[in-house]
This record gives sequence, structure tokens and C-alpha cells, in this order.
Amino acid sequence: MKASFYRKLQEDFVMIRFLQYQDSFDEEKCESTILSIREARKKISMHSPPAEKKVLLYCIDTIFEILNEGDKQKIFDFADAIHNIPEIYMQKRNLYSFRQELKSFQKKYGKQYFPFIDTVKPYFSNKAPENKWEFFSAESDEDFKKLHPVGYKILVIIGIVALMIPIIIYTAYVFFINPPMAVDVSITIMDFIIAMLGFAGAFVVGVGLFNIVAAWIHQYLGHLLTAVCLLGGTALNLFSMYLLYT
Repeated sequence: MKASFYRKLQEDFVMIRFLQYQDSFDEEKCESTILSIREARKKISMHSPPAEKKVLLYCIDTIFEILNEGDKQKIFDFADAIHNIPEIYMQKRNLYSFRQELKSFQKKYGKQYFPFIDTVKPYFSNKAPENKWEFFSAESDEDFKKLHPVGYKILVIIGIVALMIPIIIYTAYVFFINPPMAVDVSITIMDFIIAMLGFAGAFVVGVGLFNIVAAWIHQYLGHLLTAVCLLGGTALNLFSMYLLYT
């Protein structure tokens, strides 16, 4: 769905929050906002992918439950915690960046709220998000690390292995399993350059694999990057090996 859809849902969440502390409660505005959210729910239920449904439908269904409870402070706090969550699907933020808001609500009202924040599941997207450059900062992993300290360490290890394994396989094959010296004992500078081309290809494949692992931290940079790295890196590998052995 288009960014305008999520922007409208964000505005509706903000309006729910705003209505709780008006001097005089605007019942007509509240009813129209609730109707707009209900219509959004139908579209999400019909057209959104499973991961998106899980988060947005939970937020919508829970805000309806809390509205029925009638506790204005709780309504305000919940709307305040979730009003920017649609930005995840506008490619501006990731789920774990909401750690403080969601954990604060849990601390005040109970750990039964926002159960999805405590699970580790990948989030894939067709293209890199708008906040992609933030992923390269030292602080980008902090929210996930604080939520899942053990899971973070495991994913870091898997990511490093994914990055290095293509290089290890290429090196093992070219230098130990089937070295080109078995074909021709004379090694030239050109052979070295060709071998480095293969190393570059193996590294590019590793970047593609690392990008897949990053999806579990919600820092995936898109299917295009993955495809280019896996296919392009493999092509470089095969081309360099063809030159080395012929």
C-alpha cells in the first residue's frame, strides 16, 4: 500500500491521542476517526503481508479494546506509544526503534502488551528503507541489543560467518583443493590479479548473505542489493576461475 495510507493511519492514531485531553470531548470527531481506523483495518487485513498484519492489526485491535475500557490516560498512553508505528511501513524506522515507547507502556500497564517486541523475526523489504544510512552508525543496533542481548550475539556470529564463508570456500578451492599450479606451475602477476577478482566476487557474495542475516535485526537493505550481490559476486567467481583454469 502507498505511503499516504500509512500517513493517514498515523494521523488517526495522533487524533485519538489528541482527543483525550481536549477541554470538551469532540464525540463526532472521535467517531469519524474510529471509522477511518476501521476502514484501514479492513485494507490491512486483506492486502498486507503477514508480518505487517501482526503489528498493525494488533495496534488497531488493542486501541479499540482500550477505548472500550474508557480510561482516558491509558488511551492517551497507548496512542502515544503507537502513533508513529506506521512509519515502519513508510520505510522510515524499524520495529526495534520503538523499544523505549513500547517498553514504557508495558512497564506501566503490563507485559501482556506488545508481545511481538520480544520475538526475533526477520523483516524483508523490496527496497532499502529511507533510514538506511543509519544502519552504518555504531548506535543502530542498540535497541535490538538491549531487547535481545543473547540473540544479538548469535546473529553477529552468523553474520560474520555468512560474510566470510564464500571467501573461505574460494580460498580453499583455489589454493588447496584444486590449485591452478596443477595446470601450470608458472604463476604470473596476471594470475594474481585474476585470483583477486575471485576474492572480490566471494566478498560480494558474502555481503549478500550478510544482508539476509541483517533482516533479523530489521536492517535489511532490500531484495535488489541481495540479488545483485549473490548473482554478481557468483559471476565474478566463476569468471575468475574460468580464467585461472583455462
